[in-house]
Amino acid sequence: VPLSSSRHRSRFLTIWCGTLPVVLVDALGWMTVPAVAFVSWCLFGIEEIGHLIEQPFRDEEALASAPALVSARRHYSYG
Repeated sequence: VPLSSSRHRSRFLTIWCGTLPVVLVDALGWMTVPAVAFVSWCLFGIEEIGHLIEQPFRDEEALASAPALVSARRHYSYG
């Protein structure tokens, strides 16, 4: 997927979630805040999952160092 498409989706989603409270405030009142927070969390989560699916191994160097990080964590966690 082209980078420009990914950026466009991200910008559109940000603008859409930013204007959602304006539309919902008359219908929901104070419940607009948790409703918009939940909807935004779901949609941005789906977008992030899409990014991970598009490039599942984009951080191969970070994955290669994972065993060293786990052993360092064990060392500092358990003494």
